[in-house]
Amino acid sequence: MITTVIGAYPKPSFLQLPDWFNADGGTDTNHPTENYNEAIKIMGDEKESIFLKSAKEVIDDQIECGIDIVTDGEVRRENYIHYHCRHLQGIDFNKITKKVARTGNYECWLPTITNKVEAKESFLVHDWIEAQKLSSRPVKVTLPGPMTITDTIANEYYTSNKQLCEDLAQAINIEIKRLVDVGCKYIQVDEP
Repeated sequence: MITTVIGAYPKPSFLQLPDWFNADGGTDTNHPTENYNEAIKIMGDEKESIFLKSAKEVIDDQIECGIDIVTDGEVRRENYIHYHCRHLQGIDFNKITKKVARTGNYECWLPTITNKVEAKESFLVHDWIEAQKLSSRPVKVTLPGPMTITDTIANEYYTSNKQLCEDLAQAINIEIKRLVDVGCKYIQVDEP
């Protein structure tokens, strides 16, 4: 039997980027966008080396536990969904909107879709290549699917969730193809 993990992993204590799933009021209730921007500013020019050190620690821990297909622990992500959204056109991280999310479970502060969602530059390829350099075992990449993104983002542009999901699916597919093109064999798309 081949083993793997879901993707997210507790961040090492030296990484100043808060874990998104540890907010007292629920995911995204502690202003993850503002916290992310502040953490990136604090890390400054050292951020890439800090992310790599964090990924190495997380990968080594998984290997020590006997996991066959590891992840980088999503250590670069302030939020599983928003990290991906930061790399899409049409989503404004300077326009934060209060929204009731996850079928009314809590209120949170979310970036806002203000224009057509489209793929921009590749980003997960860089993350995967750097993580794979740190591991003797295959590294899996995880990313949110369209429905997952739609439920955890504010929307001021689309009048139809169907059209929004179609555009998100197209953008996600572009990034998946980029990963495949560089040799990533394990890609996990999370949906309900």
